[in-house]
Amino acid sequence: MTPSAARLILVVALLSAAPALHAQGRPLRVTGVRGIAFGTVFPGVQTAVPPSDAARSGRFDITGPKLSTVQITLTLPNRLTGPAGASMPLSFGVTDGGYSLTGSTTALVPFDPRLPFSAVLSSNGAASVFLGGTLLPPGPQPGGSYVGTLTITVAQLSL
Repeated sequence: MTPSAARLILVVALLSAAPALHAQGRPLRVTGVRGIAFGTVFPGVQTAVPPSDAARSGRFDITGPKLSTVQITLTLPNRLTGPAGASMPLSFGVTDGGYSLTGSTTALVPFDPRLPFSAVLSSNGAASVFLGGTLLPPGPQPGGSYVGTLTITVAQLSL
């Protein structure tokens, strides 16, 4: 096995957000802070990143009217695409989403990122969504960077 086939470097580009919506003078905004970073993975070895991993989990920051209720919907990829059209399966489980009013991974409210999630923004109108997942690299896999795209939609339900 060549060195490039023995390990894979992965970066997930998953920053696509809905446009800002205005409510009570303050827009509802979603900002992509970082994508999930699986790092070096090996063929045939699953690699999981929990949402509580402050360095490798994906992160989106939400701002809007204070104490407003929002619904968060993620459209998740089921695979990443790599060199020469290679693909690698990716999965998300019931606790791979995390919601935080403080922007910290230490006090996450877990949620299933495959389902819409409703939450309340903080008293200063902010919150963060953290995303983990599990990469399922098949045995023979070309080395290189693999990417995927997700879409996060945040809708204001009430003030």
